[in-house]
Amino acid sequence: MTLKDLAIWFWLKFYLILEYRTETAYCANHCQCLSKPIVICSGRDLNYIPTMPSDTTVVVMNGTNLTHIRENGLVNLTDNVIKKLKFEDNIIAYIHPKAFDGLVYLSSLFIWYERRLDVNIFKIVIDNMPKTHLKFLHFRFNQWTSIPRDMFTSFTNNSLRTLWLEGNRFYNMNCSIFSPLKKLKKLYLPGNSISYFATTGIPKTVMDLYLNNNSLHLIPNWCKDRHRETSFLTDLRNLELNSNNIGGIGKHSLLCLPRVEVLNLDGIHIGKIRDNIFASMKMLNTLKLSNIGNLKRIESFAFNSSSLISLIMEQTYFHFDRSGFNPQTIFASTPNLEFLSLSHNYFPKDEMIVYSMFSPLVRLKKLILASTRITILPRYVFSKFKSLRVLSLDANKITAWNNGADIFQNMTSLKRLILSNNQIDTVNESSFPPNMLRSVDGIDLSNNPYTCDCNLLWFSDMLKSTPSKFLQYPFAYRCHQPSKFVGRFLMQFVESKKTCPPWNPLYTMAICISSFGIIMVTFIFVGVKCQTNIKNYIYLWRVQSSRKKGYIPLPEADDFEYHAFVVYCDADRSWVHETFLVKMEREENVKLCVHHRDFDVGESITENIDKYLERSWKVVIIISNEFAKSEWCQWEVDVVQERRRRHGRDVVLLITLESIDSKHMTRRLRTLLDSASPIMYQRGLGEVLFWKAVTESLRKPFGNPPTSQL
Repeated sequence: MTLKDLAIWFWLKFYLILEYRTETAYCANHCQCLSKPIVICSGRDLNYIPTMPSDTTVVVMNGTNLTHIRENGLVNLTDNVIKKLKFEDNIIAYIHPKAFDGLVYLSSLFIWYERRLDVNIFKIVIDNMPKTHLKFLHFRFNQWTSIPRDMFTSFTNNSLRTLWLEGNRFYNMNCSIFSPLKKLKKLYLPGNSISYFATTGIPKTVMDLYLNNNSLHLIPNWCKDRHRETSFLTDLRNLELNSNNIGGIGKHSLLCLPRVEVLNLDGIHIGKIRDNIFASMKMLNTLKLSNIGNLKRIESFAFNSSSLISLIMEQTYFHFDRSGFNPQTIFASTPNLEFLSLSHNYFPKDEMIVYSMFSPLVRLKKLILASTRITILPRYVFSKFKSLRVLSLDANKITAWNNGADIFQNMTSLKRLILSNNQIDTVNESSFPPNMLRSVDGIDLSNNPYTCDCNLLWFSDMLKSTPSKFLQYPFAYRCHQPSKFVGRFLMQFVESKKTCPPWNPLYTMAICISSFGIIMVTFIFVGVKCQTNIKNYIYLWRVQSSRKKGYIPLPEADDFEYHAFVVYCDADRSWVHETFLVKMEREENVKLCVHHRDFDVGESITENIDKYLERSWKVVIIISNEFAKSEWCQWEVDVVQERRRRHGRDVVLLITLESIDSKHMTRRLRTLLDSASPIMYQRGLGEVLFWKAVTESLRKPFGNPPTSQL
């Protein structure tokens, strides 16, 4: 290297060192030069705006001791092309009206958390500041309670596009304040306390309007005239009304919004969604109705919208398992819906209701049904979605299923299936049809309580052979049963085919035969043990069935002195007087005639029987073994039979206190029992049914014409 070359090398090195030090010197104390265009200065020790590197375009003053910005307070920025300037969480109380005069290239101004800065003082500042390039104003969390009416009068020829006024304390907002902003596209007013919003004067150029997190009780009026034909906001595309105190959506609330594409009503408090309230919004494609409190009813055509593509109604806890909606029509008028999320609602268990709900949604591409308390995968529902790409059934109570062909058949477009966090204990070869398994990209079966036994062998092999297809594998797939495998990864579960031999069809046959035998034995045993209750139930059913046939009752009951004449044996007098009469007369208000109490003294028994039978509407015969042995009781039966032939079978009620021995069974008694349905007295469990059958029979009117058989 020559001396000349060496001199040039040292000179270049010195120049580079000097240049580096010069650039470093421009980044003043308490400032960070994150990259050449951006400088952030912070710290309470800093009470002025320092000089910036020459290529700085963005300056942030955050948390400094800057209290007053005087006329020359921003002079250190005038040699730069400053496009964005942000003051955040300083203690600024005053800004000189001409402080911004030198910032001719400013396009964005941020005033955040400057709680000491009076809006009226700042209004004078923005009146005088250069506006040629100004497009964005962000005034957020300054605790301003109002905006001067002439706040933006100096913006007549300005091209301001975005205005943020978030997190202040506005209560009433009159949009005529913004009328000078003729080119405004985005107006953000979230997080205030606005309870009244007057749209008159709002720039018709506004495309995004954010009124979320306020205190609105009603949806503002969007119509210029009373005929509701002209809109204040003809270009509005996005309307955010979420998290307000809106208590209802009237039938005219959403008129005059012809171009709105996104409507956010999350977090409002309405009890009902009316028919056709979105129908006038011809360009609506996204509707958000999540976290709605107190929603009890969705009218039949509430979602009537041929333009709607996305409907999100999450965490509303609406009961689709009740009658507050019409499953046949709820989505019948949304033929172009592609995205539907109904997570955190209550879904019906009836497959037909689910089928009716989703049948019209033939273009659906994404369906989210997480945490909807689904217990059984509905058949023939999802297979209708030929375009469905994502199906999420996360966090339900779904158990294992064996009819995958009925559930997932023809779902070749499905790319992602989410079944995590359910109650699935096993997955087998019949859980998914082969064509779906081949076409799907990802299946999430994580965090389910798997039973690691021979039934899981197929699934274990599938996981090991295609691990990339199963999301969150292997760490979210663990054994839950049996106890010796609890917590073990499924990838560690190994069972040989010797341990798990193939199922023998003879086992199935043996199980079926054994089950049939057990059922028959159980049926016979119950029939023998409970024959009395069964007979009484059948009798009661016949009484009620006969009543439903519409027979014309005879008006005899009110014409008789007694409701029924009781025929019984003297040996059964204790039960008749102490149990039967007490129950029927005191509790059921049925007046009975018994010969030991009501017969006339001095007259013969036959005369008394004839007389009091004529005064009684019906006859009750109490049958026991002692009754069967008595010749006198048999004679009374003959008398009753004659009356039964004249008035029909409903005139006589037979009560048996016990099973009649065959040696006491006479021909006339057999004829009586065969021609009627006796009610057997039963103590304990069947006693309630016995008394109900007796009462129903005694109060049952005669059929007209009389019938002799039930």
